[in-house]
Amino acid sequence: MWLAEPQKKTGPTAILIHMTERPLQVMAAAAELYQGRVVRNPQEISRETAERWFTDMTKTKLAASLEFIDLHFLLEGVSRAFTHQLVRQRTAVYVQESLRFAVVEDLPVGVPPSLQALKEDDPRRVVWTDTIDEIANSYMQLIGAGIPAEDARSILPTNTLTRVHYKTNLRNLADHAGNRLCTQAQFEWRQVWAQMIKAVRSYGVWPPSQEWQFERIAELFKPVCFQTGRCQFRSMADRACSIRDRVEEHWHRGEEPEQWTDIAPREWLADPNAAR
Repeated sequence: MWLAEPQKKTGPTAILIHMTERPLQVMAAAAELYQGRVVRNPQEISRETAERWFTDMTKTKLAASLEFIDLHFLLEGVSRAFTHQLVRQRTAVYVQESLRFAVVEDLPVGVPPSLQALKEDDPRRVVWTDTIDEIANSYMQLIGAGIPAEDARSILPTNTLTRVHYKTNLRNLADHAGNRLCTQAQFEWRQVWAQMIKAVRSYGVWPPSQEWQFERIAELFKPVCFQTGRCQFRSMADRACSIRDRVEEHWHRGEEPEQWTDIAPREWLADPNAAR
């Protein structure tokens, strides 16, 4: 058994380990073939051409060109409840920190939003904290008594924090973002996505001449209603949403998402109660 590197308990973080260089130019090089033009060097693609193709590819289901853009993230401080959902995306590759072989000392557990809002001496938060402390002590006692990590881990809570390498392509990432940035997803998804969007933007800081490509890609990640122009979760079983009524009003008036000036991104992205 090995010791896992300690986790910070300050919320999820995302590092963009690697991304396709000159991503929009690479995407456009592939797309040019649709019109019979052969591009052998993506650097020959102008910004105007790349942006035109990017706009087109985000408006059609025939978006195979977006799959030429790969993104490899390292997500840290995310819960295992989150990664159980993350790996449902079948069009990605994952490597997750092992609890079979790695022992987690000072058990890191993410505090849910409804508990974070409570004072530490609130009886409800005390119950949660005392339970986590008891589990952490029991886990280390089992490890110390020679129980294998893969067996001792069976008592750990779902919100135990973990790390995962996550690699996918832009087409599938944007599709996944539509559902996971929606208020229907648990709040942790929006926390993680805020970090992923930040990581994409900062990845393009150097060279400055290429920054526009990463900025355009970051702007692509929005809830599904911003992609389709209408709320896609209107059944009796779906959760509440703080922006649904306004989205539906815009849809009935025939207004495109670009015209929705009354819906601020932080309203749905940063509010844990947006679906309550």
